[in-house]
Amino acid sequence: MDHEQAIASETIEERNIPHFPLWRIILYSLGGAGNVLIGTLAGLATYFYIPPESGQADFPQYLSTNTLFGFTIFGVIMFVASLLPTILGPFVASWSDRSRSKLGRRKMFMVVSFLPIAVLSYMIFTPPVHGTSAINAWYLFGVMILLNVFRSLNGVSGAIPPEFGTTSKTMMQFSTFGSVGWILGYLIGSQLVFLIKDGFASSGMTTLDAFRITVLLLVAFGCVLSIFQFAVIDEKKYGRGLSSSINLGAALKMAFKNKLYVRYTLVNQVYAWGDAIFNTGLIYFVTINYGLPEYMMTAFGAALIGISLVLYPFVNIVARKIGKKPVFMASLVIMAGCLMLFGFPNLIPLNKLVVAWIIVGLASIYSAVTGILPGAIINEIVREDCVRTGIPNEAAYNAAGGLITAIPGNIPALVIPSLLLLGKSAQNHTGVTLVAVVSGICLLAAVILIQIVYNEKQIVASLREHGYE
Repeated sequence: MDHEQAIASETIEERNIPHFPLWRIILYSLGGAGNVLIGTLAGLATYFYIPPESGQADFPQYLSTNTLFGFTIFGVIMFVASLLPTILGPFVASWSDRSRSKLGRRKMFMVVSFLPIAVLSYMIFTPPVHGTSAINAWYLFGVMILLNVFRSLNGVSGAIPPEFGTTSKTMMQFSTFGSVGWILGYLIGSQLVFLIKDGFASSGMTTLDAFRITVLLLVAFGCVLSIFQFAVIDEKKYGRGLSSSINLGAALKMAFKNKLYVRYTLVNQVYAWGDAIFNTGLIYFVTINYGLPEYMMTAFGAALIGISLVLYPFVNIVARKIGKKPVFMASLVIMAGCLMLFGFPNLIPLNKLVVAWIIVGLASIYSAVTGILPGAIINEIVREDCVRTGIPNEAAYNAAGGLITAIPGNIPALVIPSLLLLGKSAQNHTGVTLVAVVSGICLLAAVILIQIVYNEKQIVASLREHGYE
């Protein structure tokens, strides 16, 4: 520990670490878009194995519809496989933190995992038996297990921003362009995939072949993009050039002993509850409470994303001037107000469509802020601890965060269906209104808790002592 404590006294300037250039951050985020694209395509497994009833004839029935303890076979497979990243995360994080690979302790894992993730994501949609078969179930289970093993390896990329973010400006750039990359990957994977598929189908292909070819092309595109993420990483030049020498148990213990990190992660989970409940309930707010057609969701979504992207530079400017904390809190208050309008559309005596567009404008502020600041704050907390202690266990924090939120993260999935059972029709929209109210309460609770838990000035002051600008 003497060597590591000596390292702790070094500042960024003393070690003369250059700032990570903006062009590298942009390319890194473009690689992140590739990862999001592939992940979004893999998320279409539900659409493929349990297609909408109106389109049931488009895809063969590959899995039995029998249930196991009330759950579908598909659901059990996806749930069990999803536990792997949480279990493996801490071990992979410790392995990465302690790695002395010449390629780089993060880069090595990213290089090893990116191609298997792409291949396995496509293999989800190629079950071996054309028809219902137990072989298909075991095949899907095996593919998902392997996919999540490699996802666990690739997960160490989350330790790059707190290690390479030598200044507040750099950290904000990581968050800003990372959010843009996420939007780009998600839009291609969730929207463009169907347009391309329909184009192939209209040329005479079967829907099944059109879908598979579309997924193959987009997975290949995402794989090419993901190369940028590790290609621009030079850990020896832009990182601190250190490897941790502490074991898994000690690394996790340090992360959990950082009370600010644990508390802020839990507070962030409260905000995430509100956000998840809002996103799930959005279709009900629009169609039930406001009586608008479903296609308006596309118009609202496109406008919200467009306005948010325009606001990104302003979020960066305002956050630098008055701090990330007050801007984040203000956005939560604004969104809580939007949710009250969603729940009680008659609060403003205007046409409901006009009110809906007012909400879109206000919600765009929330979307722009939360796309950047929550991640930037958590990265600063992690970096402060690592430079103060001299122990570079950034990946261990990612693993600890996964463990902290593993169970709380699933609470919205349990709450929302119960609320909607109370009424989700035009005649009885009690449940839909309650969804809006509960979401708003979560966001306001997060505001109060952030004010109590997070002392931004103290973190920034500590970072500046270690050369953080």
